Amino acid sequence: MVTEQIDFARILADAQRESAESLKVLQANGFVVDTADWLTIKRYAEKYSVTHQVVVNWIIGGIIPPDCLITLPEFNDIRLVKDQLYK
Repeated sequence: MVTEQIDFARILADAQRESAESLKVLQANGFVVDTADWLTIKRYAEKYSVTHQVVVNWIIGGIIPPDCLITLPEFNDIRLVKDQLYK
């Protein structure tokens, strides 16, 4: 059995740094998004212990409704998912 140590402090610091950088870019371009309520697909999948593909399938299948998604074309069409449980 392989056990792996997870450095939660590093993961949290990375997420906070990425969020701060994203906010700076959004604000510089006139966008105001409360990132406390929105997650990238990757972060959503990590938080709710599902795969990236599951989240994408939920989006395609309508399980995650359109009003719970934001697409930012200015940022290579990155999609944000409202931070709530779907299933």
